[in-house]
Amino acid sequence: MTEQSVFLPVAAAYDRWSSGYDSYENPMVFAAEQIVRGFTDVQGKDVVEPGCGTGRNLAALKALGARSVTGLDLSDGMLAKARARDPAFRLVRHDITQGLPLPDESADLVLFCLALEHIGDLAGVLREAARLLRPTGRIAIIEIHPFVSQGGTAAHFRDAAGEVRMPTFPHRFSDYLNALADAGLRVAACHEWRPRDFDAPPEKALKRGPDFPLVVEFSAVRL
Repeated sequence: MTEQSVFLPVAAAYDRWSSGYDSYENPMVFAAEQIVRGFTDVQGKDVVEPGCGTGRNLAALKALGARSVTGLDLSDGMLAKARARDPAFRLVRHDITQGLPLPDESADLVLFCLALEHIGDLAGVLREAARLLRPTGRIAIIEIHPFVSQGGTAAHFRDAAGEVRMPTFPHRFSDYLNALADAGLRVAACHEWRPRDFDAPPEKALKRGPDFPLVVEFSAVRL
């Protein structure tokens, strides 16, 4: 039998994915989760995550001592999972391409994690993130490595009804660097994470070998 494949808007796709998202074997999510657990600079800080999904990162950051965690997402299904994970999370249903409904200089860390692949205008979203930053704050970006996304890998999943794909943009390094500069931000650090950088990576993460990068992490600060 031929597998059915559908292409859905981002919110609809994640609504459908939400019930099984946290149990889906996703090497990019695995890598991102390991990276976020290493954010030791968030104790006592206010954190915002546009595109927070099921709240996995919010939970990790709260456990690391963040003073407050705020998540924004367009998917009702994903937000319901985040709300069930911790009713104390501050959650907002919002399209992050339409600005961020938060005050200027209200965050010490703004985290984008596997969300910017769904954003065409990186500069617009990053300008809004920069607006939220306090003078000593930073923006963290964890996304599919350009080597991988340029090869055709993008967010998708399979469930009992078939394969689901959604709008994605395979950003290059230059796309990130130019957008950060346009937003008035400076790259303070960049890390290309490989499977061998993690303990017990899943089999899917080793598809291209232990040294082929999975995700890229940028840390950016205001100029």
